[in-house]
Amino acid sequence: MFTDTSSSTTVYLLTERDSILAPVCKQLAVFGFEVIPFDHATALLAAMHGKAPFAVIVDGETPGLDLDFHVPLIKRLAKGPLFLSSVGEPVSRQIALLRLGVTDFVARPLPLQKLVARLDELLDQRRPEPFRVLVVDDSESMLRWLDKVLRGAGMEVFKTRSPLDVLLLMERHRPEIIILDVYMPECSGDEMAHIIRQQPRYDGIPIIFFSTEVSRNKQLVARSMGGDDFLVKDTPPDELVTAVSITCERYRRLRQWMTRDSLTLLLNHSTLVEQLEQAVQVCQRNREHLTFAMIDIDHFKSVNDQYGHLTGDHVIQSLARMLRHTAPTQALIGRYGGEEFGIALPGIAPVLASRYIDAVRQQFKAFPQSGNETVFSSTFSAGVSTLAAGMTTQQLMENADLALYQAKRNGRNQVVLFNEAEHHAPPVTPGRRIDDPPGR
Repeated sequence: MFTDTSSSTTVYLLTERDSILAPVCKQLAVFGFEVIPFDHATALLAAMHGKAPFAVIVDGETPGLDLDFHVPLIKRLAKGPLFLSSVGEPVSRQIALLRLGVTDFVARPLPLQKLVARLDELLDQRRPEPFRVLVVDDSESMLRWLDKVLRGAGMEVFKTRSPLDVLLLMERHRPEIIILDVYMPECSGDEMAHIIRQQPRYDGIPIIFFSTEVSRNKQLVARSMGGDDFLVKDTPPDELVTAVSITCERYRRLRQWMTRDSLTLLLNHSTLVEQLEQAVQVCQRNREHLTFAMIDIDHFKSVNDQYGHLTGDHVIQSLARMLRHTAPTQALIGRYGGEEFGIALPGIAPVLASRYIDAVRQQFKAFPQSGNETVFSSTFSAGVSTLAAGMTTQQLMENADLALYQAKRNGRNQVVLFNEAEHHAPPVTPGRRIDDPPGR
């Protein structure tokens, strides 16, 4: 159930052996990428004939490299992105290289954190989640047509004939766009858009009005009530799909900047708490399991002191990446602050959730970290709590924090499941201790 869902990723690196880019092999390996270096374009092309990599990084300073000749050949064999690392290429030259096949330009030396973030973004694009669309129209035939067109384009569609159900459906399905008819018997589309915009958490969700109205003035009046676009109902299917896709993609990007931690790409603190509160309400109402875990990297200050803050960032990123790529799809994962993480698992019983967190703990401990030309391992401690009837979000989080504190007192590098009767419980991994003093 809790297995690594990421596919194997191989990155080919073209650079001379003693280049300042050579260390990127070890650096990217820390984040789970297999990096294979080549010091000549011919060797790179030969390898690509046998196995196409996920991405190719080309050092523009590699001896014998002719970008105008080799880039088209590399791009022809590459199925993924082609990065070019160079120094100060003028815009005109970048445009020319873009036309030849370069997809990304990166500085020299490589900005590792930005490169990993970009590679992770491209990985996510390779297995994209379908856009979630809420369609509201009082015509059953129009709902069926929209459902057929949008589902045919790979989108997830939720539909209703009653605009009065919109807020309930938004809470239940978390759509990324709303397609709203303007003229409906219960209320007009612009009135419903105005109501939606009064809800702070829904203020940014795109709304497209979809109507027979052709008067430009009336369309603009409707948009002034909270709509982002206006399409008439004779819009061709391909144009409708394109408009919805562009709007959803822009919304996702903007939302990522607003809700994600820039270092880890996980939910930021405020967004994690907000979404956890929503999950608590849903699980309480439906009487479903909800487990919450607090994770804290052990002795993180020592990592920063001994290896530097850049290495500390790499340790944080490596754990974040493990959580992102191993958690079930319904999980809410966030960077709680500093070296601390929170993960909510709706629908997962506490024992199963504890086993999953412990599996990540073992994987993280075995993961080779590197700093100052040395390899070391890092560990974390975790506290797990489960939602009980009548419990608030704050109580759920406090219980997880108490269990985390108990894990630290027990010697770290373990997972503790909160027990209300005892205020602590034996660790999930009994007997595992680290020979150092207690405390965070």
